[in-house]
Amino acid sequence: MKKKIAALALGLLLCAGLTACGSKSEDTGSAGSGSAVTATTEAGPTLQQEIISFVGDSLPSISGDRDRAVQLYNEYFSVGGEKDSDKWMTTLSQEALPKYDTYLGNLKALKTTNPEVESLKKLYLESAELQRDAIQLVVDAITNADSTILDQAQKKVDDSKAKLEEFNTQLKTLCEQNNITLEGIGE
Repeated sequence: MKKKIAALALGLLLCAGLTACGSKSEDTGSAGSGSAVTATTEAGPTLQQEIISFVGDSLPSISGDRDRAVQLYNEYFSVGGEKDSDKWMTTLSQEALPKYDTYLGNLKALKTTNPEVESLKKLYLESAELQRDAIQLVVDAITNADSTILDQAQKKVDDSKAKLEEFNTQLKTLCEQNNITLEGIGE
């Protein structure tokens, strides 16, 4: 039964989406993906600087644990070989979920000063928490040999994708309003 439940989880592929921005404003200096504009105001970074820093530096700097957790989750769906759902459940429980929890802790700890960037962070965090919940639900489905739990996991994955799309839309709008070139959204 556990193998059958794990096989039903095939549609629950997680995504590790991230978007990069760069500045196109000549008067504030140019910033490619991963670098921030150097000037700041006395009150802190400008909105443009914080968007570039948050998306280009902060999120990528903490993404390793999330990427590894998603990789461990998605490895089960790789082509070839017999799949052992018990082994996968152990990997998810003992490796993927702890990595994801570390990632969530680091994401929550990121400091933002502008309300617009805080809103972006909130959307991104909500998407990440939904992904983490989906992984836990898959573990629960295998543990309890209950395929109905997979429906809940699929809903979490779908909700996570919707939050990530909302994040990307809000980010794109903010970048357009603040003269920032987008790299990687919708491409």
